[in-house]
Amino acid sequence: MSPPQDAFSEKSCWKRCSTCKKEIPFGGIYHLCSVSTCRRKTTGLVFCSVSCWDAHLGFANHRSSYAEEATAPSYQLHAEDKHDSDLQERKTVPQEKRLRRIMLPSKNAATHPTPHHTSNIETDTLVVVSKIKNLIREQSDFNTSQCAIDALTKKVIDECLKAIDHAKASERKTVMGRDVL
Repeated sequence: MSPPQDAFSEKSCWKRCSTCKKEIPFGGIYHLCSVSTCRRKTTGLVFCSVSCWDAHLGFANHRSSYAEEATAPSYQLHAEDKHDSDLQERKTVPQEKRLRRIMLPSKNAATHPTPHHTSNIETDTLVVVSKIKNLIREQSDFNTSQCAIDALTKKVIDECLKAIDHAKASERKTVMGRDVL
């Protein structure tokens, strides 16, 4: 059994990449995130390439993760699994109690640009740790953890990358104070 060519009768691909929406064919290679919350059936994140997997790290708050290569099922296995799961669903949930969920994009997604990904930038700490710790201790009598320093460094990198983009858009080769918004 091969995948149908008519797009209106059934699916012609197994799934679509969660990042770029490129089709992942039956029997094709795809990537999964190693973190269990990304692998859940309800989440169902699959990626066509490692770069698409890397792009999801901008919104997924993983401590440590990696991409795992996998092979999509053949069309025949997928059809059999789908048929079995449909039968099971009909047995467990009455027709009138089945709900259809419609997800709308958030309003904030359109207003905020996509953040730069700092995961591929290796750098030392870009803030003066002793001064940050002193500031926090003077203002609140709190201690400061290393992960707070790392988060501040990531924010500095993000702001620098945004300022670079703003300077490029203004056709300048100098980043100025007005580029840091």
